[in-house]
Amino acid sequence: MTIRGDSSEYELLKKWCETLPFFENPKSVTTCEVGVREGLGSQIIIMSILPRVSGTDYQHYAIDPYGDLEYQHFDNEQKWKRDGKWTGIAPKYSNEMRDQMVKDFATNPHFKFYNMTDVEYMDIFNLTKTIYDLVFLDGPHTTKDILREALWFAERSRKGSRIIIDDFQLCNFEVIRAAISYWDFKIHEKGKHKVCLERI
Repeated sequence: MTIRGDSSEYELLKKWCETLPFFENPKSVTTCEVGVREGLGSQIIIMSILPRVSGTDYQHYAIDPYGDLEYQHFDNEQKWKRDGKWTGIAPKYSNEMRDQMVKDFATNPHFKFYNMTDVEYMDIFNLTKTIYDLVFLDGPHTTKDILREALWFAERSRKGSRIIIDDFQLCNFEVIRAAISYWDFKIHEKGKHKVCLERI
């Protein structure tokens, strides 16, 4: 199975997954990707984490609405149009892409797909007690969207949890970093396009 991706610095994502610290010897481990697209990010996360969590209940949650929804991708852009004439360089998120991604992960017992927006997911699971060990934020890249996601997941983290943000240089990253520092998240490492924050 060959799963494609359209991002960069996947080697950093792999490294940050392979070095994820487990301080509390957890009985369960949960990872998540917001903005799955073709699925390479989720595949890297699962393949990097799985060998390290033998004997635990491991789940990976993948969140993406697909359907070529109209949304603002970056802070200083207009919303994308639905009629196939995109303003800017937004990639398409078609239902056909979703169907292929679901097929690619169909036999993976650790993969659970949520065909919804980040806001819908956070509303539905707001009262659950899931702790997220690693979250990869690769959905909408506006400061407002990333801040909302980062705060929600930071509140549901533990020591050693990591939040990875894609294209962090295109948002007001300092606002996000300062906000989640309330939960003791500090910068673990920066790439050119991705940044990893860890709860210390």
